Amino acid sequence: MVTFPLKTSKENAAISPLFGKAKYFAFYDGVELKVEENPYKKGSELINWFLEKKVDTVVIQEMGTKPFEKISNSKLKVLFAGEGRVTTQEIVKKILNNELEELTTAQLEQIVKNHKGEKSESSCHSGNQNTKKTCHKKMKAQHKYVFI
Repeated sequence: MVTFPLKTSKENAAISPLFGKAKYFAFYDGVELKVEENPYKKGSELINWFLEKKVDTVVIQEMGTKPFEKISNSKLKVLFAGEGRVTTQEIVKKILNNELEELTTAQLEQIVKNHKGEKSESSCHSGNQNTKKTCHKKMKAQHKYVFI
């Protein structure tokens, strides 16, 4: 079974880059797709939930340190969803066509490192006007519908 974080429970929802804080998770067994609300507040707690549900593969965009440590000590396979907005249908299609890249430990470590770095750099409200301008410019480039 494969799982991946979702932003909403709507049909064809986008994957959530916030792994541990995703509001929902999709579970796909190769035939049926079910969406369930995230019952936990931390990414590290999710790993046990996945294992109880017989999940063997997790698809991510980003991940924090604690879930990474738990996944590293489990037999879960981690696949990379890709950059930017990726929808549920796109993920299912890529799973069926075996098009998702399995992440190595080194690649996962880099994702965790980037995740930690983006958190500290992405705050537009640090008080520094230059930081705000850079942040807003970056947000506009990544999300064309953001008007700041």
